[in-house]
Amino acid sequence: MKDIIINQPHLQSFRQKCGSAFMSVLSWVLWLYFLWPLFTLGAWLMGLKSLSDEIRWFGGYKTLLELLQLYGEIVVIIAGIWLFWTLYLSWLHASVAPKRTAPVTDQQLAVAFKVDEALVLKARAGKKVTVHFDNHAVITEIDS
Repeated sequence: MKDIIINQPHLQSFRQKCGSAFMSVLSWVLWLYFLWPLFTLGAWLMGLKSLSDEIRWFGGYKTLLELLQLYGEIVVIIAGIWLFWTLYLSWLHASVAPKRTAPVTDQQLAVAFKVDEALVLKARAGKKVTVHFDNHAVITEIDS
């Protein structure tokens, strides 16, 4: 069985932690990059002189309106593509019947998760179930 990470960073490898940190930093940098024009516009509207020069350098208010129109068109195009893709996928999946799978028995569950079959029955009978794991993501105890 592959290593299972259940919201426990200490079980992640160094490579997984670095990848997660890189994706997080990249996401924040992209957010700031795409929001920078809004920060510039807000500062210009509040009268901050240094950013007022930047607005004038890019062509002033008229160019800003043209850019906002272009941004709006891009958003509408992306929304249209997304809507088309969503409708296409729903149509495609509606015409394909789901694959029937054989029901899993309690014995198969117990073997797959390496627990006693009595624990599986106890968990199935309870309304609230707590599953305890060890450091290797193996089930050690089930409380219900």
